[in-house]
Amino acid sequence: MARSAPKYTRRVQTMLTSRQYELLRAYAEEVKKPVGAVVREIVEHTLLDELERRRKREALEWLCSQELPVDDWEVMERQIEGMWEESE
Repeated sequence: MARSAPKYTRRVQTMLTSRQYELLRAYAEEVKKPVGAVVREIVEHTLLDELERRRKREALEWLCSQELPVDDWEVMERQIEGMWEESE
């Protein structure tokens, strides 16, 4: 199944120095992509990926900080299997 291109619906405007823009434009030309696409990729890979990793890390830290009843794997496996059998 072909993946459709995302529909961009929000516009963001920023001001860059001439040097910043020229470096960005040169890089976009080098990778053969429009400047806007390069900016979107940079935002995605530097900001949004880091936010996702931080949220996952915080969720894991929270989960690990909980005092959850944990037993030997064999005991827990029997308990889980028993719950499945009871639900059938």
